[in-house]
Amino acid sequence: MTDTRDVVLQAARQLFGERGYGAVTIREIAIAAGVSPAMVMKVGGSKEQLHADATPLEPEPLPRDIPLEGLGEVLVRRMLNRREEDGAEPWLRALYLIADAPDRASARSDFRERFLSRFEHLADRADDPVHDLVRRQADQLACLMVGLAAGTRSIRLLDPDGTDLEVVVSEYGALVQQVLDRMVAGSAQDV
Repeated sequence: MTDTRDVVLQAARQLFGERGYGAVTIREIAIAAGVSPAMVMKVGGSKEQLHADATPLEPEPLPRDIPLEGLGEVLVRRMLNRREEDGAEPWLRALYLIADAPDRASARSDFRERFLSRFEHLADRADDPVHDLVRRQADQLACLMVGLAAGTRSIRLLDPDGTDLEVVVSEYGALVQQVLDRMVAGSAQDV
């Protein structure tokens, strides 16, 4: 049962990570795992418990001491590596966690804290006019990363078999870096 459990959890993890809890059925998990729906229920107990068991821990957070210079490529490479390793994609998962949350405002606030606070703290105070600029640029960063996550995971763009991923890291990383650089420049402004 351990091997079957691992296969079912992996299939559930991938489907929940790509489409969210509400959009995934037990039957779809069974098909992806190559087992019967009854076996999925035996392994999981319920859809809720299966979701809880399949929800991976977030990948290790990016250390705060990594310099912002070159971080665009680091962020993109990490995302593509998680795809290669069939690991959870937190940027994509955030979409579904917010959509499925009973308190979406709180879930969005949690997302900002977990994913964007490092960048938003470049501005000194929330009442500082620069804070609005940095916050907007942090939003742009999130849109770039969520877009890449959705494109590579849900739509399956930039197929690793037919794409030079180092070119993607370089080109898309440069886009991300432009936003990061504007944040740094914006936070250094005298307003």
